Amino acid sequence: MIIIVLLCLDQSTKATGYSVWENKNLVAYGVLKSNPKESNPIERMKEQYDLIKHLISVTNPDFVVFENVQYQNNFGTFQQLSQLQGIIMSQLFEKDIGFTIVESTAWKSYCSVRGRKRAEQKASAIQIVKDKFNLSVSDDEADAILIGFWTVNKILI
Repeated sequence: MIIIVLLCLDQSTKATGYSVWENKNLVAYGVLKSNPKESNPIERMKEQYDLIKHLISVTNPDFVVFENVQYQNNFGTFQQLSQLQGIIMSQLFEKDIGFTIVESTAWKSYCSVRGRKRAEQKASAIQIVKDKFNLSVSDDEADAILIGFWTVNKILI
């Protein structure tokens, strides 16, 4: 049997959630955290670059899925997340690892994440992971796990 390793990311300059899947099985998850005292977003991006690079080297994924950035009434944050997305893409280009970018509405709809406000959606995602996987996780981990759940059921069918 061929094992496909999938890495899913819910990226941020402060805390990037990740999940690792072997075929349709969740095998690891966690959060890559930048120094919380670092106020310079460029320094946080560099930290995330290093953390994600290390994660890619230890998981050796065949394919990566990460969430597209969306504008949430703060252009500066939107710009930083777009830059971080480019940093991730450059690492994947260098290693010749395939990837796709999923819209948050796609995976949230598939996973039945509910709520009008961001906080409500985060709480919903945490509860869904608890119900489906019997795991108590942070919101970053929940999003990464559900991005993976969407991927293994919609892409790796």
